Amino acid sequence: MDRKYLVFGIIGAAVLILAAIVAAGTVPHETVNPSVYIVYASEKGDRSYTDSAYQGLLAAQKDLAVTPREFTLAESNTVPAVLANASVSERPGLIITIGFQYANYTQQLAKANPDIRFLAIDMSGIGSGNVRAYEITSYGDSFLAGVLAASATKTGKVGVIMGMKTELLDAFRQGYTDGARAVNPSIPVDFAYVQQDSPDGFKDPEQAGRLAEAMYRNGTDVIYACAGASNLGMFAAANTTPGRYAIGTDSDQSPLGPDFVLASAIKRVDRVVYTGIEEYLYGSFAGGEKITGLRDGATGIVYNPKFAFYNETVSAWEEKAEEGEANYLASRLLQM
Repeated sequence: MDRKYLVFGIIGAAVLILAAIVAAGTVPHETVNPSVYIVYASEKGDRSYTDSAYQGLLAAQKDLAVTPREFTLAESNTVPAVLANASVSERPGLIITIGFQYANYTQQLAKANPDIRFLAIDMSGIGSGNVRAYEITSYGDSFLAGVLAASATKTGKVGVIMGMKTELLDAFRQGYTDGARAVNPSIPVDFAYVQQDSPDGFKDPEQAGRLAEAMYRNGTDVIYACAGASNLGMFAAANTTPGRYAIGTDSDQSPLGPDFVLASAIKRVDRVVYTGIEEYLYGSFAGGEKITGLRDGATGIVYNPKFAFYNETVSAWEEKAEEGEANYLASRLLQM
């Protein structure tokens, strides 16, 4: 065949293919992964609640085709403007808000953006068509933490320090108290709030440390630390007070106190984040209300290897903890 006819033939075929693509509106372009926003309750690096959520996001980013964008508590107020200025391709299909303080915020954002799905972790009563309110109750694992504290105490006095007073944290205090008194009905359970009426109580380790030092001086020898990044202050107090111990929360905090953190009552925020993203991507995400806890494996106890011998004692109370959690949730519903 004449070379010039071959060249003309190739060029002609290319023109026809390009014309067909343009006509069909399918000019090749890079595939853009679905966007997911996540709004944290505090800064990353708390070794607790927020870091657990971040681990879930990292796992989803590794395993699933998703493009995340992260916002801290301080940046949360910028999200409405970001959404208003985003192009259609830039808008997220899912926004994850983490922490009870975002309940009203999430409701308003969801109402203004009905095309976006919302996963509202540790919020209740706001579930709707595009909002899944997903509460992880910590009564059951806190009950087991109370059993551990009552089993480990040498002074016969235990305590709990919470970031602030909220219904969500009431489950920690109630479960812990019930667990300790299941072992010893007369055991004193001291308690305090880092900042009773402010979420700043979750980022005030100095005040948490002062409260812990006071409890330790008064004879309490095991403190359940339920205050996010403020737990670091309690651990510092335990570290400088021989014979005093702590129980961590939300993630395994044993590395922060290998000689005095007995165990940690963990909350699997990472799993909830990962599953929410996965269900959104595969089209099975649904709104409404969901409560999960110890029976579902959403919470539990992770032991410091140094104190793992308590596992057998505490594990014997798991059925009682699950039963207590069910009763706690039922009584709470009756009060609503």
